[in-house]
Amino acid sequence: MGTDLLGIGSSALLAYRTALDVVGQNIANASTPGYSRQNVDLQNRGGLVTPTGDLGTGVQVTSVQRLSNGYVQQQLVEDDSSYNRLNTFQTFSSQVDSTLSGSSSGLSTPLQGFFSAINTLTSGASSASTRQALIASGQTLTLSFNTLQQQLNDLDSQVSGSMSTTVGQINGYAQQLAKLNLSISQATATGDGQQPNDLLDQRDQLLRNISSDVGISSTTNADGSVNVFVANGQALVLGVTANSLSVQPDTFGKGQDIVINGGGSSSIVTPQISGGTLGGLLDTRSQVIDPAMNQLGQLAATLSVAMNAQNAKGMNQYGQLGGNFFTPPQVAITGASTNTGSGTVSATITNTCQLTTSDYVLKYDGSSWSMINQSTGASVALSGAGTAANPFTAAGLQIVVGGSPAAGDQYLVQPTHDVAGAMQMAISDPAMVAAATPVQSAAAATNNGSATISTPQVLDPTNPNLLSATTIQFTGANTYSINGAGSYSYTNGGNIPINGVQVQISGVPAAGDSFTLSANTGTSSDNTNAKAMAAIANQTLLNGGVDTLASANATMVTQFGSQAQQAQSQLTAETAIRSQDQTQRDAVSGVNLDEEAASMIQFQQAYQAAAQIISTSQTLFQSLITALNA
Repeated sequence: MGTDLLGIGSSALLAYRTALDVVGQNIANASTPGYSRQNVDLQNRGGLVTPTGDLGTGVQVTSVQRLSNGYVQQQLVEDDSSYNRLNTFQTFSSQVDSTLSGSSSGLSTPLQGFFSAINTLTSGASSASTRQALIASGQTLTLSFNTLQQQLNDLDSQVSGSMSTTVGQINGYAQQLAKLNLSISQATATGDGQQPNDLLDQRDQLLRNISSDVGISSTTNADGSVNVFVANGQALVLGVTANSLSVQPDTFGKGQDIVINGGGSSSIVTPQISGGTLGGLLDTRSQVIDPAMNQLGQLAATLSVAMNAQNAKGMNQYGQLGGNFFTPPQVAITGASTNTGSGTVSATITNTCQLTTSDYVLKYDGSSWSMINQSTGASVALSGAGTAANPFTAAGLQIVVGGSPAAGDQYLVQPTHDVAGAMQMAISDPAMVAAATPVQSAAAATNNGSATISTPQVLDPTNPNLLSATTIQFTGANTYSINGAGSYSYTNGGNIPINGVQVQISGVPAAGDSFTLSANTGTSSDNTNAKAMAAIANQTLLNGGVDTLASANATMVTQFGSQAQQAQSQLTAETAIRSQDQTQRDAVSGVNLDEEAASMIQFQQAYQAAAQIISTSQTLFQSLITALNA
């Protein structure tokens, strides 16, 4: 095109038509997620050197630019990942907090009511209504434990369902991105150096979608396509190839693993997954739900073991030794799916002070057993031989192994994980409450000394001679015999163990004085063992002998409440950061309708002026023709 007026006007007409098209595209996509504002780059077509000087030849569009800041875009990808992880974590942690701390759902009220009922029993051990009230309060307490466990199980099921849904979304986005990578590569190759702006916008939006679901890193290829990696370097998308994630049961079938599949192989990447909704779900399970279940189970197990042990040391209204008050807590043992041997493992809780809220993995290497803390990976010392006669002891447990395990076999040991859900009353008959001490003591009426004997304390309720009659006869001021046999030195207030019980004689006995131990009666109003049950409330039975049941419950409520508050604070901060970065992105890439309207008017006027140039050129040309024909 030369330097004539028609050529210049035509170039302007075409250029401003393109500019108006771009403005129209911006306005049409003002609300499209991920759309980046476009701008026309106009350039002088250059001039021709003539004898009269350099004459211009018009204007041309050199490119349609996509206004985008790569750094801000990458920040938004990271922001989306952090925000969704925190949002997911906060949502579930607040639900756990509400569940454990609610006045109608927590343990504080039923736990306090249970021990209040025991205290009432100490004032009327023979009262049928008082005994029935204790049974009812025990049932209320077990129901509270069961309900809390079920609510946590429901949340865990929600996590499982959300994990499957999220993984499905990630795989869908990965497939879309792989196809888009192909389109970008082809468009770049045929675009004469021009970028496929709309495809690049779609690419960046897909990256944000994926990062919202899982933490990612990415690299950009020369043709504009991207590679996406998860779990510290595992490829999710490589150019036009998309791998996939899947959810499968873990080794013990008690949880879920995230697996990446591609190239004919698969690998577990659960520990490396972070960020996004999927990372938030994994964190929720490992940091909130499982710990809450274990702490709840620790409380249930401790209460059950203590009450069962004390009730077994008493006598009920049928004149029988008491048995279990609650069903004994069961330690869950699960063999790995990879086990090849036929070993057996069983465990019982023996020391609640040493009982933790951790799960453990017991491993056999072909010659010996070892145990590690599943959460921390720390080794746990095992003492004993693992036999029924000499069990392994560790973390408040006694563990017995048997059968024929194979090298590499392993077992998941969960002391408290499911205990709260299985907790039940072992008795329903009020008369079965063993409020009395099974053995009573008495001083002979003919005693001449000033010594007194204490109420017997049961040490071993399984001793076969527990209820046998026993006489302690002083053969001198400082010696005594038991049932006429032996000679024992007397210590004022010292412990005297006899047939599974223990008594203390205090004061100054005289030679010939005697004291007797005999079986109590079932109809006795003796409340001694009821008082011992009530004392459980104030005993530091948990966490190394630091916490009572009430303080451990308060600590649990505080812990998860603080966790929920911290998650909310972090979410609020991340929301502000994300909003700030989005504002920066919109300042560069967002469509401002007022600006576009102004540009439309500008380009419209320029287009009309260009049309006027062409019209003027035609008028001049027609005048020239008319003059030549004259």
